[in-house]
Amino acid sequence: FSPAITNSIFIKNSLSLILTREDKSWVKVQVLKKWKKKIKKLLPDKIVYGYEVIRTAPEYLKALKVKSQIPEIKFYSDEETVSLIVKERKSLSRFGDGEFMWMSGESMVSFQDYSAEFASDLTSAFKSDNENLLVGIPHGVFDSSKCNLYAKMHWRIIRANFLSRLVKFMDVNRVYSDASITRPYIDYRDRNYSAKIFDLLKRIWDKRDVVIVEGEKTKLGMGNDLFDNASSIKRIICPAENAYERIEAIKNSIRSNVEKDTLILGALGPTASILASQLCDEGYQFVDIGHVDVEYMWYLRHAILRETIEGKYVNESGVKTCSDVYDNDSTYINSIIDRVLS
Repeated sequence: FSPAITNSIFIKNSLSLILTREDKSWVKVQVLKKWKKKIKKLLPDKIVYGYEVIRTAPEYLKALKVKSQIPEIKFYSDEETVSLIVKERKSLSRFGDGEFMWMSGESMVSFQDYSAEFASDLTSAFKSDNENLLVGIPHGVFDSSKCNLYAKMHWRIIRANFLSRLVKFMDVNRVYSDASITRPYIDYRDRNYSAKIFDLLKRIWDKRDVVIVEGEKTKLGMGNDLFDNASSIKRIICPAENAYERIEAIKNSIRSNVEKDTLILGALGPTASILASQLCDEGYQFVDIGHVDVEYMWYLRHAILRETIEGKYVNESGVKTCSDVYDNDSTYINSIIDRVLS
């Protein structure tokens, strides 16, 4: 054998001795992820979308066999939700499958570490009896008729795997909002529907002074016209990961810097769900706006996949880094009124 081949064999054998079975499995997953990213870059998005549908099919067919007892849950329409936010100045706290996993005491790989206190605060927010707080759960779990094929498959799998977690927390006497109201594009097949919901959402901040509470890599509204109809935009910049660990400092910053007639928009993962409830109790209007900016950018680009966006962290793209294209932007810098970082 040549020296190169001999060295390669030696390295491979050495790794087999050093790595545990779990390590090898992890390495295999990382290699597959790397190749998957390369394939995505080489193939047209429609082909990658088709591949994802085919790849998900076995899990979807398995989910179809699960017979779930679906409770009678009442939902506000998106129009009703926005009307309540605009006319009655209600707050909105949104919950997805991840939040229900945490509330059930389960940890997962995420940008937020699990703790018992964190789970307790999420549960308290979800069960809040404050009449000024709207609580959102995913309508797609119960009805995904407006969604595209892949999203329908996704929601059917979520129903099979997570409905039991939702049910044990839900109140059948309560009327919920759709947590996906801030995600009206990538899962839907009708672009006109997406345009309608974005226009509807813009009513929330129309001619309002707005403070955005967001992660340091989020940069809501930069590079688009989503918030152009607001009277003013200010920002409180928070940690991109484990924001819950700084929740008291974030609340103190809001108390010091934000008047109670100012609209607060939160894009801070599950921490925003908790903040919406706790600050609503203090008389603030806090709307957990989540991924709306990312969805709007995808909408403007006619995106098919959950793709990266320059200058913004998009966790669903599978890429954990982003460029600093907006970091020195004067509009962005001048909008920052405080930084609450770890």
